Amino acid sequence: MSTTMDQIHHIRDMFYRQDKNISEIASETGLNWKTVKKYVDMEDFNNPSPKPASSEVHESKLDPFKPLIDEWLQADKLAPRKQRHTAKRVFKRLKDEADGFGCSYRLVALYVKQKKEELRLKRTDGYIPLNHHPGEAQSDFGTADFYENDRLHHEAKYLVLSFPYSNGGFLQLNYGENMECCGRTGCHI
Repeated sequence: MSTTMDQIHHIRDMFYRQDKNISEIASETGLNWKTVKKYVDMEDFNNPSPKPASSEVHESKLDPFKPLIDEWLQADKLAPRKQRHTAKRVFKRLKDEADGFGCSYRLVALYVKQKKEELRLKRTDGYIPLNHHPGEAQSDFGTADFYENDRLHHEAKYLVLSFPYSNGGFLQLNYGENMECCGRTGCHI
């Protein structure tokens, strides 16, 4: 089944004007995501078949706009992570602000991805696995209101011991955060 020009226009409208991503468009239209991506990236509708790759190196259509993109991404290094440019935002700004811009979104997205990695703007989380051995404990003091013999102790101290290996715990109410208090209530640290 071939895709009509109306469907292609609808796909591009959902992506560029309605800010929907390729997966959302694919599920709404019932098309494969590769098909949606093909029509989002397509620039020349007169010749829909891809051109064979040549061995010659050509200048990119994006080359004149790379310094502007670099400037925006460099400024993002000082901005909070949530306020940094996404590839989609860079593409929209280029369409709105740059004279003569006529590149595909995919070309911009590939360059932005490469540049963010180069500037180390992409978040790379590292995790250290936690290993808890039997018998290890973690402790902390806190404050709480509690009653003792019908008398309210306001913001009294407590000691919490947790045992991560077994997910067990122990709570001891105290009159303070010192050894004398722990000795008085029978808490042995």
